[in-house]
Amino acid sequence: MEWEFTPEQVVGAEVDYDLKEFRADLLQEVRGNMGEMDDAQQLKIFSAIYDLCYWVATGNDYDEFLATLDHDSFFPGFLASIRDNLEPNIVMLGAILQRLIMDRVDVQSMPLDMAIKEVDALHRQIVAKPMAGTLLPGHERPWHIS
Repeated sequence: MEWEFTPEQVVGAEVDYDLKEFRADLLQEVRGNMGEMDDAQQLKIFSAIYDLCYWVATGNDYDEFLATLDHDSFFPGFLASIRDNLEPNIVMLGAILQRLIMDRVDVQSMPLDMAIKEVDALHRQIVAKPMAGTLLPGHERPWHIS
């Protein structure tokens, strides 16, 4: 994805860009690039990409994530092939998470470990809710890879 601002501006609170906006932008990008696929397929790809970005943005290894996937599926090869394209998304997501943590530490004087736990809980809450336009008939949580 491309933005008119930098991750540094997000960290520095010069722009307001949050997890919900990031996820919506990422879904839009997936839909734009995978337009020939149906909604369910697009949502599975979005979920895999987002989970990978979050995994790496929180300090984990790209290849470790790929190793956890079913190697008979489409995902490991696909995600490996877009590694360079995902780097800006990973950096931006990391900046958003860093800003959320810093808000709690700097503004609310929260201990770092508590701030990290609170941001993790916020993240879980956000990803548990369906995004606008993503609810498919018979699927409460369609964006999760099954």
